[in-house]
Amino acid sequence: MSASFDSVRVYYAMDKVTGAVASSVFNVTVITPKEVAYGKYDSFAYKGDTLRVISWSGSGSAPTLVLTDFDTINNSNCPGIDTKIFRCAYMTFKITVASDDYGCPWIASFYSYTDLPGFGSYTAPTVHNTICPTIPVASYDISWSENYVSHNKALRIQSTGSTVTTTLSTYLMEGGRLCDGSNFSDNDGRGAYCRAVSELLTFTSYGCDKSTVTVTPTRHPVTDKVLHDIV
Repeated sequence: MSASFDSVRVYYAMDKVTGAVASSVFNVTVITPKEVAYGKYDSFAYKGDTLRVISWSGSGSAPTLVLTDFDTINNSNCPGIDTKIFRCAYMTFKITVASDDYGCPWIASFYSYTDLPGFGSYTAPTVHNTICPTIPVASYDISWSENYVSHNKALRIQSTGSTVTTTLSTYLMEGGRLCDGSNFSDNDGRGAYCRAVSELLTFTSYGCDKSTVTVTPTRHPVTDKVLHDIV
């Protein structure tokens, strides 16, 4: 048994500088109640080709990606792309994911990473697919504390005339309790839903109104109990 998605569009950055040197890799994450598996695929293909699997960490078969279409598209579809060296493009795939014993929730996520040595790189937006029911998220929240729901955090930093670095962590909460994505042994499937919701979250950093203060978010794997580190 498998699940097929006939028209999955994945964006990528096309090299404008050299026309051929940039390398793009398509990344796949399959999140199931039992495991989180990662795969990488070579982007070189013609219409009708099945992308070559570079690596796959899952216990079962890797998803198959068959190229059905490709073209350039408006750069607005690739947020944050450096238009001096890249332009936004896409590939459309028919994707088949083995799902005979996954159970719900399971999510297959896809994104591309393009590297142009000496110029820059670009990570495209992530696309998610599943055949499982929608997960109600009313009971979920984001917190500065892993012990209780905290939406506010006060920092007091003593200036020394040099750079001061502070790291803050965010946590996913469910029903007022820590939603721990590292838990694979719970009988109620709580950990599986924590991983699924974490995978679907997006994070936006607005920085600070003082130019001397910078904010850099770093996302943790869905198998961690921490969502992001904010540096």
